[in-house]
Amino acid sequence: MSGDIGGAPAHPSSQLHIWDSQYGPSTQAFSFFRETICSEFMPWSPEFYGNNFEGRVESIAFENGAVGRVRMSPIVAVKTKQDIANSPIECVHGNLILGGELKVEQGGHTNIAKPGDLVLYQSYEPVVLTEDPDCPCDNLAFIIPKSQFSGMPNVDDFFRNTILSAERLIGPLSSCLSMIAQNLCSASSDELHSLFTACITLLPLSAGINAGEKKNEFAQGNRMLREVLSYVDRNLSDPDLSPTAAAEHMSVSVRYIHKLFTQSGTTFSAYVTAERLERIRWDLIASSGRRPPISALAYRWGFSDLSTFNRAFKTRFGCTPSRLTPA
Repeated sequence: MSGDIGGAPAHPSSQLHIWDSQYGPSTQAFSFFRETICSEFMPWSPEFYGNNFEGRVESIAFENGAVGRVRMSPIVAVKTKQDIANSPIECVHGNLILGGELKVEQGGHTNIAKPGDLVLYQSYEPVVLTEDPDCPCDNLAFIIPKSQFSGMPNVDDFFRNTILSAERLIGPLSSCLSMIAQNLCSASSDELHSLFTACITLLPLSAGINAGEKKNEFAQGNRMLREVLSYVDRNLSDPDLSPTAAAEHMSVSVRYIHKLFTQSGTTFSAYVTAERLERIRWDLIASSGRRPPISALAYRWGFSDLSTFNRAFKTRFGCTPSRLTPA
C-alpha cells in the first residue's frame, strides 16, 4: 500500500490511498484535498468558503472504477464544461450519504440526499454539489465508467441526478456499499474489488425498482445493525463513544445494542477497538516514511490512554506501532 499524507496523491491502481488534513499544514489542507479529489474522481472545481478546512480521503482505484470514503468540512463542488472536457472518460458518479446532506443540481433538477440515500449523476453533464453548511459531510463516493452499462437501455435517464432512498436500495446493494464504507481500510484489494463489482451489477436493478415496492427482507433484517455500525463508524474518533451513546442516538435500549453485537459474534467494545486499530495501522502504512507521531494517531482515533493503546495494538498486530513496517 502507498500514499502521501501531506500532499497530492499519486497511487498505483488497486492500492489504498489515504490523505488526512490532520497530518499536513492546515494552510494547505484544502489545496491538497482539491488535488486529491480531482486525481481520484476525475476533474472537479471544489470551493471552500469557511476557515480551517478539515478532511480525510480513503480511496482505491480499479480497472472498472474507483471508490473512496470522503469526510470533509462542507464545500461546494462544481463540474464545469471545462472539467468535463478534461475528463478522460464518461462515467457515472455516486455518493452514499453517511452523514450530512448533499444537494445535487443537474439537468434542470435539484435533489437533496440525506443519510442512507444514494445519489447518482453523470460526469458528462455540468453538475453542482452543495453540502449542508451546518454539518460535516461523510460519504462513500465512487465513479463507474459509462461503458460498464453499455448493454443497459436508457442509461442516461437512469443516472441523471437520481436518488435511491434508503427505502429503495435493495438489500444486497446496500450491504455491499456499507461493507466497503466500513472496511475500506481493513479489507484486501481483492475483497474490495469483488464488492465494488457486485455494486456495479446491482445498481441497474436497484435503480429500476419502484419506490412503492416492498422493502427487501434482507434489508429489513439488517438495517438496525447497519445503522448502529454507521453511527459507530462516524464517531470512532470520539473517546466517549459507548453503548449508551449509541443507544441514545438510535432511541433503543443499551441492552438491545449489546444484543445486536452479540448476534454478530462480537461485543461493542471489541468492535470499536478493532476498528480504531485498523484505522491507525493504515494511517501508519500510508504515510510513506513521513509518519505522524504515534500519540497523535492514537488520540485522533479515540484512544485516551497511550498504554492501553500500545497493548491493544501489539496484541492485535504482533508488534508495537513504531515497528510496523510500511507496505
